[in-house]
Amino acid sequence: MVAIHTDSNSSREWCRREVIEARLWKVPLVVADCISNLDDRSFPYSGNVPVIRLDDRQEERIDFVVDLLIDEVLKDFLWRCQVELHRPAVSDGVMFMPRLPELISLANLPEGVEGTDGMIVYPGPPLSREEQGLFDKVAPRVRLRSLIE
Repeated sequence: MVAIHTDSNSSREWCRREVIEARLWKVPLVVADCISNLDDRSFPYSGNVPVIRLDDRQEERIDFVVDLLIDEVLKDFLWRCQVELHRPAVSDGVMFMPRLPELISLANLPEGVEGTDGMIVYPGPPLSREEQGLFDKVAPRVRLRSLIE
């Protein structure tokens, strides 16, 4: 999915709903930044994904957006392949995420991940200390691990 971020994007209900649905369904997402003046409120659920500047005066930038989206789709496919290779060796309380987890990731936890043995596994790199600390406050029983950990 390509989310076109304009000055009024964050104030539009359907724009927000589409991004939230994409995040909950783990759809590859790229944000095309088309802000011309000011966005009063940055929509938090369109973060932690690639953002590319798109200028209507530079038509060739559309190629970069498409290339970036294809790259994200391929990364997602390769991640799903890796998950299938690792799935037989993990317990039911493990959830695989195609991107670094963020707080919206907690909104869609399957049964068992919330428990004491629950774990979210994601591609590297490991989360920063600040991000890990925030997750520890919000969901102290869910462990977060990059695939290399």
